[in-house]
Amino acid sequence: MATTEPTYSTRAGSQRVQRHESEYAVKPLSVSEQFRKIGRHKGIFASILLLCLLLSAIAGMFVKPSYEAKSTVVAYQLPTDPGNPNTIGQRIDIDTESSVASSKEVTDAAAAKLNPDNENLGKQIRSNMQVSGHSQTAVMDIFVTNSDPQKAADMANAVAQSYLDVRSQHMQDAIKSASDNAQAQIDASGSDEAKKVLNEKKAQIQVTSTNPGRIVSQASAPSDSQSRGMPIYLAIGAVAGLLLGALAAYLADRGSKKVAYSDRLEEISARKVSVVPANSKAEGMRRVLRRIGAPEGDLAAAGLGGITVYSTDSALSSEVYEELKQVLPAKSTNFATASAFESIESGSSVKRVVDAKTPIVIETAADTDLSKLLLAAEATGALLVVANSSSNHRELKEFFDSADFSESTTVVPVFLNEK
Repeated sequence: MATTEPTYSTRAGSQRVQRHESEYAVKPLSVSEQFRKIGRHKGIFASILLLCLLLSAIAGMFVKPSYEAKSTVVAYQLPTDPGNPNTIGQRIDIDTESSVASSKEVTDAAAAKLNPDNENLGKQIRSNMQVSGHSQTAVMDIFVTNSDPQKAADMANAVAQSYLDVRSQHMQDAIKSASDNAQAQIDASGSDEAKKVLNEKKAQIQVTSTNPGRIVSQASAPSDSQSRGMPIYLAIGAVAGLLLGALAAYLADRGSKKVAYSDRLEEISARKVSVVPANSKAEGMRRVLRRIGAPEGDLAAAGLGGITVYSTDSALSSEVYEELKQVLPAKSTNFATASAFESIESGSSVKRVVDAKTPIVIETAADTDLSKLLLAAEATGALLVVANSSSNHRELKEFFDSADFSESTTVVPVFLNEK
C-alpha cells in the first residue's frame, strides 16, 4: 500500500498549529492568582495567624510596662587646673561630661543614695539610662527607664545629683592639691617677695569656685508607659501572622505531592489547561476539540491525523478516551484502545497505522514507552495529557520535562474537575 503525506503535516496544518499554540501561551501568574494559591490552604493560614495573635497577646500580658523619667542638668565651667590661671574659662565639652554622668562612679554613687544594700543597683541603673547632651551648650538630659514610674524618677534625680556631687568633689580635691603644692613652694622659698606672690596665688586657689552646676529640671514620675500596649502587640502579631501564614500556605501549595488544582497543571506543563467540568464532561470535551481546531469533531478537516490520549494514571486516559467516543462522529473516526496500541510495534509501524486509519483516537497506558507515545502524538497531530486533583505532581513534571514534542503537535493539558 502506497503511503501519502498525512494531512496533519501539511504546511497549512503546521501554520494552524503554531497560531493556536501562540494563542494559548501561558501568561505569568497575576497577584490575584497568587492569593488564590494561598486561599486554597485557609486552614494553615488561619492556624498560623491565630497562633501569632495568641503569642502576641501572651507577650502583652507578661511584659512589664516601662516608664521613662528625665532629669536635666546644666554644668558650670570649672578650671581643669586651679593652680593654672590659663585653664579658667575653658569651654565645657558636653560629650565628655555626658560620659562622666553615665560612668560607673556616678551611677554607683546614685545607687548608694537610693539603696546601699543593693549591690546590683548601679549596674541596673547603667543598663537602663541614657545621657544626651545638647549640642553647643552645657545642658544635658538624663533618661532612666524602669517598670515603676516613681523609681524611674528617683533614679534619674539621683544620677543628676550624684553627677554634680562627683564633679564638685573632683574640683575640691584639685583645689586642695593645688593649695598644698603652693604651700610647699612657700615653705621652700627663702625670699619674702616670693612668699608674698605664692601666698596670693594660694589665696586665689582657695577661692576657686567648686559649684559644678545645677539641676534645671527634676524628674517626676511619668504617667504614660514607654512600652508597647496590648493593641500594639496584637497589631504586631497580626502582621507577623499574615506574613507567616501566607508563606506557609504558599509553601504548602508548592510542596503538595498532588496536582490538586488546574493551575498547578498549567505550571507543570507551561501550557494553557482545558478544564473538563464533572457535571458537563461532554461539553468540556467539545471545548477541548475547539482548542485543537476541530469544534465540530471533524479531525481530518482540522488537518489532524487524530488524537493521542495519555495520562500518568491509565484510568484517566481511559475516561477521556470514552468521552471522545461519545462526542466524535463514530462513522468517520477510528478508535484504538491502550491494549491495541501496545500491540503496535514502535517506529514506522505507529505512523503506518495512523496513516491507514486516519482520523484515529489512540488511548495509551501510563507505562507506554515515551518514544512510542511521542511517535503517536506526532502522527496524530494532537496529544491530550490528562490529570485530575489526585494526579502525581512529580510524575507529570518528569513527563513534561522529558518529552520532546514535535512542533507540529498540539499538546493540550486536560484537567478533569471532580467537583
